[in-house]
This record gives sequence, C-alpha cells and structure tokens, in this order.
Amino acid sequence: MKLNLLLATALLLTGLMMTSCGGDDDLASTSFDYGFNTATPYVGTHSDDLTAEMTVTELESGNTMINVELTNTVDGVTYNIHAHDAADASSTPNGTPYNESPNSAVFAQQLVGNGGTASISQETTLDYTAVTTTYDGFFVVHDPLQDISTVDLSTYLIVGAFAR
Repeated sequence: MKLNLLLATALLLTGLMMTSCGGDDDLASTSFDYGFNTATPYVGTHSDDLTAEMTVTELESGNTMINVELTNTVDGVTYNIHAHDAADASSTPNGTPYNESPNSAVFAQQLVGNGGTASISQETTLDYTAVTTTYDGFFVVHDPLQDISTVDLSTYLIVGAFAR
C-alpha cells in the first residue's frame, strides 16, 4: 500500500515537472483595450458601445500572434480590422498621418460580427518586442455599415496606436 502511494506521488510529481518545463511559461503576452472612436467625430449609425481587445502573444518560433476580440458587434456584417503604418502627413496622398494602405504583414483581417463578441487572429513575422514597442502604426476598425474609407476618420469605429 505504501509502495503504491509512493509510486503515485512520484508519477504525479513527474507529470507536474514535465508540464511546467514546457517552455511556454516564459513567452510574453499582453492585452490592450480600445474603446469607441472619440478622437475624431464619428458619423454613422453603428452603436458606440463597440470595444476591442488586442492580445499580443510571443510564439516559440520568434513570430507573434495577434488576436483581436470585438465586443458588441452587429450580427452578420463584416468588420475590416487592420494596421496602418504611421507616416508624415506631408508625404501621404490625402494628408493622413498614416500610410493609407493597410499593412497586411502586421495585421489585416475581416471579422464577421455575431451580435456579441467575436474574435480573429493573425500571426506576424515581427517579434513580440517589435509589435509592442517599435512598430509605429495605428489600429483601425472600420464601420461595416458604410463604405470603407482609409482617409475619412469619421467612419472609423476604433482607432488608436497599435499595441499600445
């Protein structure tokens, strides 16, 4: 009986040691919360209770996983969500402080709303530090209830510094 208890304890401890030495414990992950666009006057009919949470997670490969979760989405409509590289407004065609084409190498996805909370992920080859500290860009969620515009900030539901 004592031998069985000792053996069971040893197996349990071995299992715990094996799961805690998996390497994933040292990988960084940070979440960033974004509220509805109040930086520029929004013109549209989408409810202003939409929020976003971006979770940036370091991967063992050196790449980074970016997950975006939208809350209070409209059921059945497609949200365009992406990164825009920051730029000098005097160098862009429409005087915007960002490149007007999304940076799909960082994050560019379409998410179909479900009437509640929906999420989507993308892996980027940028490392975790680049995404969270050196990448200079904007996080944008476009209004799915009107034509997409990368220059009309009044159609942006959410806009903010990317992963900040």
